[in-house]
Amino acid sequence: MNISIRWTRDGKPLPVTDFNFKDMESIMTVLTEEEKKEFKPIPSLLKKGEASFHTGMAVHGSYGNKSASPRRSAVLNYFADGTISNTDEDLLKGIKIPKGEKMDGQFFPLLFDPKWME
Repeated sequence: MNISIRWTRDGKPLPVTDFNFKDMESIMTVLTEEEKKEFKPIPSLLKKGEASFHTGMAVHGSYGNKSASPRRSAVLNYFADGTISNTDEDLLKGIKIPKGEKMDGQFFPLLFDPKWME
């Protein structure tokens, strides 16, 4: 198991340390000495068309693209039906779900409902 999913700061996820995603070592600036000892990066080498599934709470990232071809990716975040927004800030650029409101709508669609199987 990736132990980094247990690491928090004041009950919140570890902060993003490089919003340009160019300095993979920057994570070390926010880890405690104990976390640094436990931190064991494991490469996940993906071939064209493959996917990686992981929790966003896990420390994760990728080094720069060294090939001449562009790197394409997509990120899908899944959460349970009934999840409530805990912020009044944009969740996506220009998209707000007020704090306390249910996460739904065009950008947060319900993908599966067990009732659909009846």
